[in-house]
Amino acid sequence: MIPLRDQELLRQRFAVELLDQVKIDFFTQKDLPIYLPGKEPCRYCRPTQEMLQELAGLTDKISLRVHVFDDDPEAVRQFGIERVPAIVLRGRDGARLKFYGLPSGHEFPEFVETIVYLSRQEVPLPEPVARKARRLQEQAVVRVFVTPTCPYCPQMVRAAYALAMANPKAVTAEAIEVSEFPDLARKYNIRAVPYTIINDRVAIPGAIAVDALLEQVARATGVALVETAPAGETTPAEPPPEEGPPPEWRTHGGLIIP
Repeated sequence: MIPLRDQELLRQRFAVELLDQVKIDFFTQKDLPIYLPGKEPCRYCRPTQEMLQELAGLTDKISLRVHVFDDDPEAVRQFGIERVPAIVLRGRDGARLKFYGLPSGHEFPEFVETIVYLSRQEVPLPEPVARKARRLQEQAVVRVFVTPTCPYCPQMVRAAYALAMANPKAVTAEAIEVSEFPDLARKYNIRAVPYTIINDRVAIPGAIAVDALLEQVARATGVALVETAPAGETTPAEPPPEEGPPPEWRTHGGLIIP
């Protein structure tokens, strides 16, 4: 999955920059030997698990636990997992950062950066914004819909994750690779990414600054669904292939997807 040259670069970086343990909980499903009505196979579970195993093998500062969704209801309930493949990143600060799907393309470098931030217990926010984030009291779930080819999506994922790291008791952050979950694309009528939904009340198309996202998080606890004017660039959302296995392709982040 991760080219050997990139693995070596990551191994060297992790040896220098990782300080504390980062825990990864991965949720998958059993391989289905036969077709079962109403039970769709998880096309991206296996490549996602392989990528995570390769990452965890590069350093002893990353630990990986694999959960089978149907066999571990306690963990599913504990982490609030709704679909697979699902990744939960945890550091010592208490934040639980979710990624639904395979973090490839432009999302892979940001995924690595998030691991580094968690390990170093660093919040990638200006201090004035971090202070405001820590004052949040109402619960907010920030879902950022992304695709691997969108160059603007990592900015929104980082912003959402940063708010959750600054105030894990109030903010839950999720990144969702929307082309892997067409039901969510239809539910929210997503035609371009990044697209951010807060508490199913506030919708934000495009990439915006983190302080603007914080303002929307603060207002999302008491208003009806409001779609703000796009404040940044978007990329058209790619429709998922209808059938057949995904072709092999190399992403911008160096991953090879079988």
